[in-house]
Amino acid sequence: MTVSLFAAMPGCESEPRRPNVVIVVLDTLRRDATSLAADSPGLTPHLDALADESVVFTHAFSAAPWTVPSHASMMTGLLPSGHNCVSLRPRLDPRIPTLAQLAGEAGYATGAFYSNPWLSDKATQVLRGFEVQEQAEITGLFQLESQFGDQGGREISGDVSRWLGGRADDGRPFLMFVNILESHLSYDPPKVYRDEHLKDLHPGETVSIKWAHEYNAGLHPHDGVNWSIVERLYAGDVWSADRFLGEILQSLEREGLAENTVVIVTSDHGENLGDHGLMEHQFSLHETLLAVPLVVRVPIALRGKFDLSARSGEHRHDPVQTTDLFATVLDIVGDDIYASPPSSRSLFEPPAEADRPLFAEYAGPAPGLLEMLRERHPAADVQRYARAIGSVRVGDLRLTADDRGSVELHDIARDPGQARDISAAHPEAVEALMQLLLRASRSASENLTPVEIDPETRRQLESLGYIH
Repeated sequence: MTVSLFAAMPGCESEPRRPNVVIVVLDTLRRDATSLAADSPGLTPHLDALADESVVFTHAFSAAPWTVPSHASMMTGLLPSGHNCVSLRPRLDPRIPTLAQLAGEAGYATGAFYSNPWLSDKATQVLRGFEVQEQAEITGLFQLESQFGDQGGREISGDVSRWLGGRADDGRPFLMFVNILESHLSYDPPKVYRDEHLKDLHPGETVSIKWAHEYNAGLHPHDGVNWSIVERLYAGDVWSADRFLGEILQSLEREGLAENTVVIVTSDHGENLGDHGLMEHQFSLHETLLAVPLVVRVPIALRGKFDLSARSGEHRHDPVQTTDLFATVLDIVGDDIYASPPSSRSLFEPPAEADRPLFAEYAGPAPGLLEMLRERHPAADVQRYARAIGSVRVGDLRLTADDRGSVELHDIARDPGQARDISAAHPEAVEALMQLLLRASRSASENLTPVEIDPETRRQLESLGYIH
């Protein structure tokens, strides 16, 4: 679907104002850590308030579990096997068009604001095409801390405010991308949050990147960790990320831009907090890393043109993935030349069928990461992490397979923690989903048609009661 709204009508003095688009990625935010999905009243008040004016997508999933391939998928609409900007080659192919490039060609001003060093052009090129790129400086591999003691949120908020304040002199609509890193390790909530919610903890209590690496290397026995403290510190960082989201939304309001701006808030991936014996967001494709929030606000004046098939404050439960942001934004900016890849489906199309396959891919860790774990614990078997993984979810079933021949099948409705592998009991489902996974990888690399449920696969999964 492509929406072309912007040609001036005969006799009109000027063409209609084209909508602005703001994409905010709350980095490392698992869906169940937000108030949208969890019993966490007050943890994400600004996201909650935005959700009341938006459509909330309850079944949104990332295409990858870490920063680089996930952002590359959002910016290209491709699965990781399609753009190949992954751990062994974390640099986007210059021949692949990006969202910012296409928006710029459609007459949009483009600006990107972030502190995550993986997003810089000199590192990966995943934000190639943004004419303005403001990177808040953070220190060190193991600290990720700005001059203000946060993870760049304060500086990003100021940069965004100044850029939005200068829009009147430009005259063009804009695409703005913001990445807020606050939920990322290290977990170190600000004093204002600690004073209200963490009074029982020592003021210096944190979860460091170094500690997470030590845990993954096997130096901290799982049963000896107070996971409640880990979760509470992460929750404080989530609250901090939401605070900066609120400042960005306030800047839009203050500059009089909100009523002509489509706002999309999501995350690039989730986080393991001891789940599955892991910390951080490498080495797996579990729901804890793939299930992300997705909120889309279309202002009242634009809803007749951009229909999300639900009213403000309502939820949509159809399966979507972060690659869909590419086609969605192209619909908004009116690009009717470039065809979105098969893995990207506009959210302005009618809701997808409940059995739409959703794919995620992990090409494996960078060798340097395994070396880092081995340095922490020379006797550790870190080689167990050196595997590429693919996953497909259809309805309530998620199949996960790696390049060593391991295959697991989980019924997410009955087993949300993915603790019980049911692959041995359902070989027909395993075979059907494995074929989908193989076809998706082939389709991504060859840019073929979308991978859909064929009649035989549908029959098999219906007979097992997993799709309806």
